[in-house]
Amino acid sequence: MKRFTLVLMLALMGAMQSLAAKVEKNVNIQIGSETRSYKLYVPNNVKANAPLVVSLHGAGGSMNDKSPMGTDIADSEGCIIVYPQGKLIYFPVFGGSVNGWDASGEMNEDVEFIKAVIEDVAKSYTIDRNRIYACGFSNGGMMTYALTNTCSDVFAAFASISGFPLNEFHFRHTGERPVPFLHIHGKADDFVKYSCMPVIVDEMVARLGANPVPVKTTVSGKYDKSIYEATDGSFEYVYYEMDGMGHSPWTGNTPEGSSSKTMWNHFKKYTLDTPCDATIKWMPRIETEGYAPKQHGWTVNASKTLLLFGKDQHKADNSDNNVYRSLQLDNGCYKFVFHSDGVAGTTFSVKLVKLTGTHTVVFNETVGVGKDHVFTFKIEDGWGEYRLTMTREKTTDAITITNIGLFSCTEEEVLNVNAVGNDESTATAYYNLAGIKLKNSKTQELKNLPRGINIIRSTNGKAKKVMK
Repeated sequence: MKRFTLVLMLALMGAMQSLAAKVEKNVNIQIGSETRSYKLYVPNNVKANAPLVVSLHGAGGSMNDKSPMGTDIADSEGCIIVYPQGKLIYFPVFGGSVNGWDASGEMNEDVEFIKAVIEDVAKSYTIDRNRIYACGFSNGGMMTYALTNTCSDVFAAFASISGFPLNEFHFRHTGERPVPFLHIHGKADDFVKYSCMPVIVDEMVARLGANPVPVKTTVSGKYDKSIYEATDGSFEYVYYEMDGMGHSPWTGNTPEGSSSKTMWNHFKKYTLDTPCDATIKWMPRIETEGYAPKQHGWTVNASKTLLLFGKDQHKADNSDNNVYRSLQLDNGCYKFVFHSDGVAGTTFSVKLVKLTGTHTVVFNETVGVGKDHVFTFKIEDGWGEYRLTMTREKTTDAITITNIGLFSCTEEEVLNVNAVGNDESTATAYYNLAGIKLKNSKTQELKNLPRGINIIRSTNGKAKKVMK
């Protein structure tokens, strides 16, 4: 009898919540010593276990803008929408401080605030933790990109309108997992410049491991739609280029006739437990048919340079909004893999170097063709940008590189691979105490080392002494 009563009470609670009156109110919450605010919109048809959308206004905007996700979506779909209020932040482009978001890609007070908003809503409504989504306009869109770095374990999918990482918000890490992402941008946007979007697209597609050759649809006078399809373990990146649209939080020229509806249709395909390979950090897939690496920031077959990706920051005049192609990594353990083919016996070098801060050489090894290569390494000195270079011995050496990928791994994998040498690319190098590299020692086993004390240096740059 008690069990029946409990079930009946739960059913009544769900029914009452689904028939609740619409709620639209401003809410204050305490974040440390600071009071922050958000607007809460709950439709009258909301049901138990409702999806939640976090919608972020642009710089200089307000939670009262209810931008860029309109409340009509909540009314038609039964989801809850929250509109957090940004706080004063200095923007060089405005020459002063306006309401906005610290979209650095790092954990910060704004990230903590957004997470606190979600928890505050959950106190009053039974939200579906697997169906929480983030979208934003302009600086809010920049923050949405930043949340893919810090909150990929909170949000199931993301969307941005007229906003991407730029200027002081250039950080684009590899994130904790691939994430489904949709971007809408006006072709006439010269504020958050449409001309910079090809770089943003390239960066995100490689980061997700999606197919870099899009399936494209054009509707004259309305949009070009590019779907960078998901591959094994990855998610798609969807990009709309809107005809006649400037720097705007909304457009009616998408296939659904509403950018809000377009974002919602993107969101509802995904939950937080939609399967993916969470170890994917960067997969450029440069060998894909129809893809031209040179047009996407790669140096290919230039004299002895077989492949090169990653360049220093440039354009001091800021004409490119500080948007450029780069490979960015934060602290963690990583596994870099690729496959090479060529004439047997041909060798080439593979080098990864940090371009910022210490300019550390992560690894620099000579490898042979005709195999899968694996490099494991650990980053402990903080965020940085990196350059990958593959150099052949002769300009005439014909070498093909495929299946380039960067994955997260465990510290145990780093130690194990570097200790035993998975293949030529991860084998340790041997030196005597004078620092002279032992001839042909790269493929020697420990039992073949000359007698005496030798130094083993692995690809993670660490050395240890071995007595023979």
